[in-house]
Amino acid sequence: MSIRSVLIANRGEIAARIARACRGLGLRAVAVYSDADRDAPHLALADEAVRIGGAAVAESYLNVAAIVAAARATGADAVHPGYGFLAENACFAAACAEAGLTFVGPSPEVIARMGSKTAAKVAAELAGVAVVPGYHGRDQDDSVLAVEAARIGFPLMIKASAGGGGRGIRRVDGVGAFADALALARGEARAAFGDDTVLLERCIERARHVEVQILADHHGNVVHLFDRDCSVQRANQKLVEEAPAPNLPAATRQAMLDQAVALARHIGYRNAGTVEFVYDVERERAWFLEMNTRLQVEHPVTEAVTGIDLVEWQIRIADGEELGFRQDELHCDGHAIEARIAAEDPAAGYRPQTGTITGYLEPAGPGIRVDSGIADDSTVTPHYDSMLAKLIAHGADRETARRRLRGALGGLRVDGIRTNRAFLAEVLDLDRFRAASHTTALLAESFPDGWTAPTPGCRAVGEAVLAHALAQSSDGNGTAPPWRSLGAWRVTEPAGRSGACHWLAAVDGAAPDEATLAGRGNRRRVEIAGATALDATDLSWCDGVLSYEEAGRRHRVRLTVDGDRVWLPGGAEVVLTRPGRAPADTDATAGDSRIRAPMPGKLVEVRIAVGDVVAAGQTVAVVEAMKLFQELKAPAAGTVAAVHRHAGEAVDGDTVLIEIEISAQGADRGDDRGPDRRTA
Repeated sequence: MSIRSVLIANRGEIAARIARACRGLGLRAVAVYSDADRDAPHLALADEAVRIGGAAVAESYLNVAAIVAAARATGADAVHPGYGFLAENACFAAACAEAGLTFVGPSPEVIARMGSKTAAKVAAELAGVAVVPGYHGRDQDDSVLAVEAARIGFPLMIKASAGGGGRGIRRVDGVGAFADALALARGEARAAFGDDTVLLERCIERARHVEVQILADHHGNVVHLFDRDCSVQRANQKLVEEAPAPNLPAATRQAMLDQAVALARHIGYRNAGTVEFVYDVERERAWFLEMNTRLQVEHPVTEAVTGIDLVEWQIRIADGEELGFRQDELHCDGHAIEARIAAEDPAAGYRPQTGTITGYLEPAGPGIRVDSGIADDSTVTPHYDSMLAKLIAHGADRETARRRLRGALGGLRVDGIRTNRAFLAEVLDLDRFRAASHTTALLAESFPDGWTAPTPGCRAVGEAVLAHALAQSSDGNGTAPPWRSLGAWRVTEPAGRSGACHWLAAVDGAAPDEATLAGRGNRRRVEIAGATALDATDLSWCDGVLSYEEAGRRHRVRLTVDGDRVWLPGGAEVVLTRPGRAPADTDATAGDSRIRAPMPGKLVEVRIAVGDVVAAGQTVAVVEAMKLFQELKAPAAGTVAAVHRHAGEAVDGDTVLIEIEISAQGADRGDDRGPDRRTA
């Protein structure tokens, strides 16, 4: 192999994945990092790491000059782009070639051609592949697009031509919503890809998202590695993927496999790529969507069922090696399912989360794989995508893989921030998912009013109280009086009787209940809202594990205690405060008339001015965070009293942006969606 050293132009779990592949091939791995990733876990897996700029992606992971300079300075022979960032940037691939570096991917010309959804559709048509009816013309005037939308009919999809990852996409159900949806799609596309060209597609109501993995070398060999189903999505972003795609007619499956290979041959494709289709369930017909000229996030499920290391073969192909297998030698073994763990709160409209991970534990077991970019004390910032890790389960059949993944989700701990772990577990248990009868509408149809996090039981909250008290005690075990905790209020009782500690315990931001801890010696009783939660003896607290006995049964529970916050095994957060202590940011007079930034980000647009009259639910501003746009809506009807920030400004989370003087009618008819409901 002529390649000796690979610079990984990415971060997080995919950077770690590529570094491991390099190690397996005996190659030197060079990592890059931004100021925000100075202590990122992927750096420890590389032989060398180079700073490439500030936290903002434009200064670092999208900084072509800095990345090429880092490759030159470290003596790298090749550059692996991973996915996202510059992975499908033809200019970056060309810059690598000009610098004498091997780009691990297809040629710049192919990236440019297939990176445009518009050009890709033309190529697909020339290769004899059916494409979704719509408009992908060059004339991008708003009036032309409006006319084409009327011709196609509603509902339809607006998609960024240069897009990917669910960004720059809007569904439009009627002509009245088209202009606003077009503006949002253009803005998101411009921010994410630097190109606001869009195309229009007919919306296929009962659809599945099916894709075909291909590998092509420089010797004319092209093979497919079967298919994947990626139909479990929210906001056009994949959450759960599996291989092979279940419940597909054999003829349709074979047609997609054949068309994917034909398209790759037609365009002279090299390296790993994915051809995506939308499958019309009612018509049993597949239409070409796009081609991704890179590795996919969901590549591990294909690796699991084929036994082929896709990252390793990406590097081998880039080095000029011929594929070591023929199509008839490839077989699909069993079934694999992947779940993406993201720093987001599904119960709050999938709002992205930031903060420090205070506890992290990966599951293990037969058929379980974890691709992760985090560790204890990792900081999740608003600068990058919210995905933290991927859990993959492989089994002899789909149900075995599903059960294994469900168990792995139960064993995963990511404390300190909210994640979608519990939500994913519930999705895997949905009847339609278990029966593989779902479409891309699964989440919208299963949770029409949004998802509600399961409420922890009384015992779980009691365990949080007990762990908090023991963790704050002097010696961390049951022999220390729990009222040594600085966060408790001790009630002194007559001699010979035990004292009691009181807190207010709030679960996931809900209204708090009174929590009381009493007892002496090595026995403790916890009451929640006046009811006994647990009566424990033989207590211990060691390395984040609470152990106790009750009614002849031994209990062991792993919890994370961080000051007044306790994270439960299911991912719920219990906050313990002293009675009478108000939350730090309480403002009894403000009500919900203040519209705040949901998290750190950029204020992209302000649609109102002081004195404007607004209706409940009206969009008043748009914030960009973690590469997605969020519309901020008026909580009730009223008049704009103040605008504190302007478009283009960076804002911190919880910053007050706009104040609305709620009208009498608005107070009675407030929009229960809240001012920061996520619509992206």
